[in-house]
Amino acid sequence: MNSPALRILLVEDDPASLHLLERWVEVEGFEIGKAASVEEAEKVMGSFGPHVILTDILLPGRDGFALLTKVRHEQLPMEVILLTGHASVERAVEAIREGACDYIEKPVQRSRLQAALHKARQQILLRLENLELRHRLAAQASELLVGQSAVMREIRGGIERSAAGDMNVLIEGESGTGKEVAAELIHQLSPRASQPLIKISCAAIPENLLESEMFGYEKGAFTGAGQAKAGKFELAHRGTLFLDEVGEMSPSLQAKLLRVLQDGRFARLGGNEVKAVDVRVVSATNVDVEKAIADGRFREDLYYRLNVVRLKMPPLRDRLDDVPLLVEHFLAQLRRKLNLPEMEVSEEAMAKLKSCRWPGNVRQLANAVERAMAFRQGRVLEAADFVMDEIPSQPVVKSGGAEGKRSLVFELGMPLDEVERRMIHAAMESCDGDKEKAAVLLGISARTIYRKLGLPNG
Repeated sequence: MNSPALRILLVEDDPASLHLLERWVEVEGFEIGKAASVEEAEKVMGSFGPHVILTDILLPGRDGFALLTKVRHEQLPMEVILLTGHASVERAVEAIREGACDYIEKPVQRSRLQAALHKARQQILLRLENLELRHRLAAQASELLVGQSAVMREIRGGIERSAAGDMNVLIEGESGTGKEVAAELIHQLSPRASQPLIKISCAAIPENLLESEMFGYEKGAFTGAGQAKAGKFELAHRGTLFLDEVGEMSPSLQAKLLRVLQDGRFARLGGNEVKAVDVRVVSATNVDVEKAIADGRFREDLYYRLNVVRLKMPPLRDRLDDVPLLVEHFLAQLRRKLNLPEMEVSEEAMAKLKSCRWPGNVRQLANAVERAMAFRQGRVLEAADFVMDEIPSQPVVKSGGAEGKRSLVFELGMPLDEVERRMIHAAMESCDGDKEKAAVLLGISARTIYRKLGLPNG
């Protein structure tokens, strides 16, 4: 990439020293801003937007360390170089440990200043390259959040805003709405993008194994633990941990997760050594967490730890105008993958796709497009090519009978797995989407519902 023009803010209260620094720095190609105190520098920073701050430590009022503290505390994308007299070298060295780019002893030697500016320039350019890479990755991933509806534009904006900070994020939404894709985008756009993104599904892992998966275990912690193993929290150190279907977590494990979120420390299963981790947690759920709190199934204090930023992924039925864009996106993917010719979708077929409720959301639509491509007869996909398990816009439900119970009507010869899916969808609709209640209604577990729908990742 071409090297951009970089801006530097000189903070020096001695006019002679400031003039000399200005002459030398200008030759290095920097655009220059000036300030004589920390207070003045803070005002200039907002409008000038420096890439580098070159500041004397000894200033009237607050000293140069105040600027370093501000930059690091607010995670500003700036490098700080300190100017120091002999008496404060030890303090300047300590500042390097706290995140300063470099320090220069007074009187300033031009060669030493050039070396410090070169170091700052390299770090800035590396940061800009990483930022460009993150945006390219995000552009690729955001293809999966296809749509021009107002709600999707709002979601993309929310993802970008939440990624810029370092707060925990809770992503809510039905299965298949793209919660995992949103989590990947948040990580890729965040300052942690160069560090690991570690994922764990709280619904797919048996409850008795989930704790050891999250926190790891020591050798001999339980039968079969032949050697120590790091958990997901350790693997995600300095990066992001994605907890998928966090609403499925047991109360006892919720308490342990809360303790880690509070102080960033934990011990492996069967171990005594306390480990410290720096992890951003992004979690996702298709459970109504507020209702789960009211029912005593989810800890309210954990909810507030996870829900610093909240994103709600919309179901596909609430943005049906995005269906044509999504269909074209999936067709393009399949063409590239299978080296197929250009395909079109007839108006009747598109009307059929836009009339469905899509209980499996975007994932179900992608599956329908792939099936249609597999059984196509020509270059135009007709309505008959999209079988979609023949899920109707509304379940075929009859009301009445004893105690007002509802019944479903199925065609003779319908596959058993399709009968099960329809029963699950009808039960969930009857329970306003509450998987736990639907499970009780059907006499099965919530995990079974999740597995039967074939949607292990939300």
